[in-house]
Amino acid sequence: MRQFKRERIYYNYRKAPRFLIYAVLAVFSVAALTCILNIVLLVSAAVVYVNTDSVYIYGGRVMESLTPVQDGYTLDREMEEEFEQKDQWAMLLDENGRVVWSVRKPEELKDEYNSADIARMSKWYLEGYPVQMRAWDDRIMVVGMQKETMWKYNIEFSIPWMYFVERTMLAFFLINFIWIVALAFVFTKRFTRNRERARIEWIAGISHDIRTPLSVVMGYADTLEHSEGLPGEARQQAAVIRHQSVVMKELIADLNLTSQLEYSMQALRKEKVRPAEIVRSVAVSFLNDSVPGQLEIDMRIEPDAEQLCVKADRQLFVRVFRNLINNSMKHSGKRELVKIRVAMWQEKQKCYIRLEDDGVGYSEEVLRRLRSRKKDSPGENIRGLEIVKKIIMAHGGKIRFGNGEEGGGYCLITLRGVKG
Repeated sequence: MRQFKRERIYYNYRKAPRFLIYAVLAVFSVAALTCILNIVLLVSAAVVYVNTDSVYIYGGRVMESLTPVQDGYTLDREMEEEFEQKDQWAMLLDENGRVVWSVRKPEELKDEYNSADIARMSKWYLEGYPVQMRAWDDRIMVVGMQKETMWKYNIEFSIPWMYFVERTMLAFFLINFIWIVALAFVFTKRFTRNRERARIEWIAGISHDIRTPLSVVMGYADTLEHSEGLPGEARQQAAVIRHQSVVMKELIADLNLTSQLEYSMQALRKEKVRPAEIVRSVAVSFLNDSVPGQLEIDMRIEPDAEQLCVKADRQLFVRVFRNLINNSMKHSGKRELVKIRVAMWQEKQKCYIRLEDDGVGYSEEVLRRLRSRKKDSPGENIRGLEIVKKIIMAHGGKIRFGNGEEGGGYCLITLRGVKG
């Protein structure tokens, strides 16, 4: 259980930049979706309002359509037809509140109103009829609609209440914003974690399934290679099969390690190690295994860097320097002696290791892919360098690849030292 928690902590730490990008995109996506839904709701409400709203005939228009005559007033034909079409009515009150003119006025309404009646109908309803009023000199034009066709209500709030509403709306906006961010964060965390863990498990499963039949192939190929009953050509072919099987096994191991380092699923068994000791032991093993005149390694380790320690996984650090030396030997572009120079020094409790060769150097495409942070599929020729890069970054170090002024490629590693 403790080991699982440790791996998860490494995962969160190493995936922070990419996770932050996903979180920001998720925030904007959720916010955009929320805005779109709100806009759709508002537009739908507006459409419903337009389709259901009844256009009110205002008192000013009625007054303009009235013409005084000897025995009262007459309304022009167009306005009268509009009253019938919209099922509305109107009446004109004089200074004493008496009805001096009306059109389609309901029979249940009175013909005279006092000041209290006029005050009530100006704010509310008149016998259940929604009305609007317009003063005209000393007269009042009252235009009404049928019952249950218009909602009318006067709203008044105190200033302290409005201040409270203002603060509440601001708090409501902030709460919604925090909710959107939190939702995007949870969604992004779960999505990225599940996706990348599924990828790790898939790669591990495929590698395990391949490893078993590959071991069988290697075993039979080794048996055939050393079988005295087979002709020399057949045994040579069996040796080729065994060698290529070893190459495939190493590629599978590299694939597993690369994916685990990429998603920080590799549990680092950190301890205090001396980089000088590791580099020297790896160099000695290469010199012992190489043909005389094939490899030359020049070690230049400053005295203050000899005893410098770093917190690292010893096995992975051995892998780093083996890959770097092996890459210089394979891709130096030279068939004769390959010269490798290793320098190590200390500055301000930091360990610097520079490994360079006298080969043709790195191409611009290889340097671009090594310096890029994108998930480009590494080519076979830089798979080992990709593993080096990921191991150093998993240890919190820095690494830089480049070409020297006098030719050849170099790799500069920076690690934080600890007291021995």
